[in-house]
Amino acid sequence: MADDTYTIQKEASRILHSILLPDPRLQIPDSVKAAATRTSFDNSALSSPFLPAPLKCTESSTALWALLASFGNAIAAERYGLTDQKVVVNSDVASIFLFSFLLLRVGGQPLSNPELGKRISVYDTTRQFTHWRRLVTNVYPTRDGRWFHLHGSLNSDRSLRMLGLPPHKDVADEMEAIHGLTEAVRQFDADWLDIEANEYWRQAGGICFTPEEYRETEQGKAISGDGLYLLEEFPSERLPPVPWPNVDTKTYRPLEGIKIVDLTRAIAGPTIAKLSALFGATVVRVSNMNLPDLGVVLFESNLGKQDAHLDLKTEEGRKALRDLIEDADVVLDGYRPGALEKLGFGPTYVLEVAKRRGKGIVYARENCYGWKGPWKHRSGWQQISDAVTGVAWLFARMWGTDEPIMPFLPNSDFQTGIVGCIAILNALDKRAKKGGSYLASMSLNQLNSFLISLGTQSPEVQQSLREMWPGMKSRHYDDLHRQMRVLSAGLPKLTPQLLNPNYFMTIKADLGVPNEDMTFVGPAATYETTKLEYNSGSCLRGTHEAKWPSKE
Repeated sequence: MADDTYTIQKEASRILHSILLPDPRLQIPDSVKAAATRTSFDNSALSSPFLPAPLKCTESSTALWALLASFGNAIAAERYGLTDQKVVVNSDVASIFLFSFLLLRVGGQPLSNPELGKRISVYDTTRQFTHWRRLVTNVYPTRDGRWFHLHGSLNSDRSLRMLGLPPHKDVADEMEAIHGLTEAVRQFDADWLDIEANEYWRQAGGICFTPEEYRETEQGKAISGDGLYLLEEFPSERLPPVPWPNVDTKTYRPLEGIKIVDLTRAIAGPTIAKLSALFGATVVRVSNMNLPDLGVVLFESNLGKQDAHLDLKTEEGRKALRDLIEDADVVLDGYRPGALEKLGFGPTYVLEVAKRRGKGIVYARENCYGWKGPWKHRSGWQQISDAVTGVAWLFARMWGTDEPIMPFLPNSDFQTGIVGCIAILNALDKRAKKGGSYLASMSLNQLNSFLISLGTQSPEVQQSLREMWPGMKSRHYDDLHRQMRVLSAGLPKLTPQLLNPNYFMTIKADLGVPNEDMTFVGPAATYETTKLEYNSGSCLRGTHEAKWPSKE
């Protein structure tokens, strides 16, 4: 008699084998489908859902890690002859991966350590982490009885000016800031805010739709037929197959010898590049030290990368980037849609560079809304995608409230990171076999649409999660920072297994203190022979020159 007990592992396996692998939109080669038969799920991991979420975040992340691991295995078989290698995916690690920056330790200290905070604060050039400016990024009620997710991005000035509020204000505590912002947003209708923020002020923001409402929007309809990623081929007689690089390796990682230019900021794009580095790629991140960055995330997401400062609005900076691209295999674009085109480095030009040199390239790009439809040009963040696609209302339904609640973790960011790395592996595999160049396109909304399509946890599971995490019942104004405090306090007590030391790795960092260790969440996939690891620890912005490292 079949055991029909629900487990994370069984659901992840179902998602992998019944949903992901057969999806024709993902263009998964037979070699990867064969490799997936050698992919299994670690039954020593927790088997019952434990994250206080109505959606199957753990199961989805685990299935995507399994697909990523299967792609890696297929390429390792091709490159190194590891044709029978097996790989095991651990769902505990796939879960903590979704908030891995929270678990980072640098010099043995968490990121909440005041001394580390001083180092991180150099990235906050716009003072975003005062109560007043940080809480601009939050859900507030509107005049017409709806809810709008305001967003400060990396500089809240524009959103505050839109509301007629001062850019800086001393407040006694978070609640004083929340009350002031609530009253300001309540003066406007949701549709007015949506157009005003996105089209005039060019600042992220979005109406909190239910999943049903989102599907009826023109944007929802426009991308309803899209898979987790779009993969377009640009064949040319001038672009023959590109063999995988010959490397002297002891780790047998699938992307060794592959060069990636990382033009991303926070959070999904840097995660794509971080995972590519884990799988062996040489990654040069291009940053600008004169602009703000999300340092609390960057301290972890720069793992395995070199980081070079370039001002792309100068001729010198543009030339240095072009020189990097000339010898790159992948260009990863996580900027606001259209920003790199304005600087001269959009897909059209990069694909032309590849044609001129006679070697195909992969242009991978990630945005919030998707790559077609009336909102494709808008900037956006994880919170905005969670608001517009209906995720926030699903959290509200779980907790029985009549106001949207934002997720306590940047799930769509990190899972889009996995999707992006999968798409890059797929495109490089096709380039090796068929030649040509490739355009791989991902979005937070595509990820959220996929996640919602998997269905919610059963009523029984949701009830058990409410009982397990009573402190996670939130209000509309409880932003990620406020919720993360509750999550951090609860993890050691409620799910101590997630903090298993075997789930973490340690490496030397280059974050401003000599000979300093950083301990971070390791890979969710473990191979028999291939060893997933980073070539280096995280570094500060501008640590390296804008050139490819010489071979040792």
